[in-house]
Amino acid sequence: MNAHRTTTAADDAAASDARKLRLRYLAAGFWIAFTWIGEGDAPAWEHALRTLVILLILPPSLLRANRHFTHKLYESARPGRVMAQLITARIVIITAAFGTSILLGRLLDPGAAHPPVLPAIGFGLLLLSIPAQIRHAHRTRARTTHPAAQPTLSAPRLMAVKLIKVTTALIAQLLLTPYLPNATYVVAAALFLTSATLGPRIHRNFLVTQPATKNEEAERVAA
Repeated sequence: MNAHRTTTAADDAAASDARKLRLRYLAAGFWIAFTWIGEGDAPAWEHALRTLVILLILPPSLLRANRHFTHKLYESARPGRVMAQLITARIVIITAAFGTSILLGRLLDPGAAHPPVLPAIGFGLLLLSIPAQIRHAHRTRARTTHPAAQPTLSAPRLMAVKLIKVTTALIAQLLLTPYLPNATYVVAAALFLTSATLGPRIHRNFLVTQPATKNEEAERVAA
């Protein structure tokens, strides 16, 4: 009976993790497509360049901040402060990455109209994600396994795959533009579908086990 309950609980946890993973890649696909559409009338190379700038800033900075503050959150006696630092760091990094991309678009094409609607919507959605981030942080703290012992995403691997996606999207839009008036939106939809469907399947290939820092090693020895 206990074995059956343990198996059922493990299956439920695995199903929950798989569902969360799919949601994460849905969100990632949405943001990539959102970025690609950001300058709708811009040439294909500009879409690719702006998206590439985001990818060069976001994964290394965001993954490093997540690792640092998640460890602190797990160990801190004052989780509220660390939780606020974690969420603030995420918002600042994401805003800086997308802000840099938007600024680049202004510099590349200063004469074009740049309505603030899409950036405002993006920032609003980011703020609306705060409650979900708080729930996730509480669940992270409730885990029995220290985050340092769990695999984490590899920024170089993630960036390499994203670079391939951006290059493929650029080539696709260049080929489709003479035949489709809305090639930008077709490519954006393809980027979204690729992330949403293939991302969860190849997610395991992005995971690495991070070496422990000196502080973590000292804490383990002391324990």
